[in-house]
Amino acid sequence: MDLQYMIGILPEFLSVIPVTLLIVVVSAVAGFLLSIFVAAVRIKKVPVLNFMTDLYISFTRSIPILLQLFLFFFGIPVFLQMLGFNVSNISAVTAAIVCLIIYNGAYMSEVIRPAYMAIEKGQHEAADSLGYNGLQKFTRIILPQMTPIALPGLGNALIHLIHDSSLVFAIGVVDIMGLATIISSGSFGMQQVEVFLTVAFIYWGISFASEQLIRYLEKRKRRVLRRTGYDMTREAGYNV
Repeated sequence: MDLQYMIGILPEFLSVIPVTLLIVVVSAVAGFLLSIFVAAVRIKKVPVLNFMTDLYISFTRSIPILLQLFLFFFGIPVFLQMLGFNVSNISAVTAAIVCLIIYNGAYMSEVIRPAYMAIEKGQHEAADSLGYNGLQKFTRIILPQMTPIALPGLGNALIHLIHDSSLVFAIGVVDIMGLATIISSGSFGMQQVEVFLTVAFIYWGISFASEQLIRYLEKRKRRVLRRTGYDMTREAGYNV
């Protein structure tokens, strides 16, 4: 094990970490917004749209993410040309972000919807009796109670997204894994263990930081709810 070699290639990996973080952050934020829309459609059972979102979730959950990356990378230019846009190709980063947004939106919608359904009906009725409109009811009553229920699942979704982002090198993105492949090939596979062990530590660091952020948000929200006298465990349907 050549630790000196691992330390020597670390600056090269640090230079591409922003690419991975860009893909993860944009996919997480946009995917979360998409998941809210999808969850709302399924909760309200909007005609036609509800059926379409069911198909969307079924498709994204059934098709391997690597295959979806290839479909988006090679398929988006073809789709845009069918719509009349003269696009011969699309950047690998753009295709990766679009794919992960679609994939992550479906995954997170299945976290948000149960969290919303866990709020007892009496909470909705109480808000209606106070004359709250839909937005006020959601932001003041429903969302504060949903958040601590949904956070663990959203945290898992974020970790899965970080893992899935490691596959984007397959469509040509020079991210952490993409650079690892280049470095490994350049050394003719002589120091693959050192290269991929370095990558493993980097992903571990990113995932660990994400886990700590989610745990901090969970603890913060639990403290707020305890101060307001709200029994989160009763709403979540489990005992601690």
